[in-house]
Amino acid sequence: MIDSIQSGDAAFSFSESGLNVVYLPIAGEKHTVSILKIESEDSLIEKREMLEGFSRIYSNYLLILNESQRDKLTSLLNRRTFEQKLTRMMQIQKSYKDDYDGAKERRRLTPNSFAWLAIIDIDKFKRINDTHGHIYGDEVILFLAHKMREFFRDNDLLFRMGGEEFVIVFEPMPYHTAEAALERFRATIEEQIFPQIDSITISIGFAKITEVDYPPAILDRADKALYYAKQNGRNRVDNYELLLENNLMEDSAIEESIDLF
Repeated sequence: MIDSIQSGDAAFSFSESGLNVVYLPIAGEKHTVSILKIESEDSLIEKREMLEGFSRIYSNYLLILNESQRDKLTSLLNRRTFEQKLTRMMQIQKSYKDDYDGAKERRRLTPNSFAWLAIIDIDKFKRINDTHGHIYGDEVILFLAHKMREFFRDNDLLFRMGGEEFVIVFEPMPYHTAEAALERFRATIEEQIFPQIDSITISIGFAKITEVDYPPAILDRADKALYYAKQNGRNRVDNYELLLENNLMEDSAIEESIDLF
């Protein structure tokens, strides 16, 4: 049965209760991404052609849906999906306080844990394009996207918002854990050597997400922290709430009627 599914074919069997069962592989871009199980009192083998046709249609639908949500250069999530996925993350956070299983996670939830949004910007990216050309600029963007996927967890949402700007949305964790992860990532990028370009640096601003927030306000706070990092030497990580606490910036408040998307 496993061989059939891996090859993209339907696999037929029987359940413990005697029902006819078919397992339909749902194909992704490169491999099977899920399996649809159908049980019936009637024989399913006679309907094999119809069932496999359904599987192909559904696979194509998922591919089209996935493509519409992804940045064409990096395959990270695109700006179009940002508000929808961030809103979903905030809804999940509401339930995490009660049923998050910290024992199964490397980053344990504590009473002071929050989701976080971080904006990453490549320092002096325009100079790379102007000096070396857009091919080298695209190479840097692709490298950064690859490192993001490699460095952060599968549950962390990774976006390319356009140009040299990227966004990460972390699931709930303590401040020091989020800050340490971003600092390690910043150092990892700084250590990379590129042909012609030599090295690059990134600046990062991040802000807390609460379940009563709304996406434009969160993005605005993280962007202000990023701006502070850019204005104070670049190649650094700054947190909006900490900057406020230390009186290094004024409180950010934007009207809910503003639509940034």
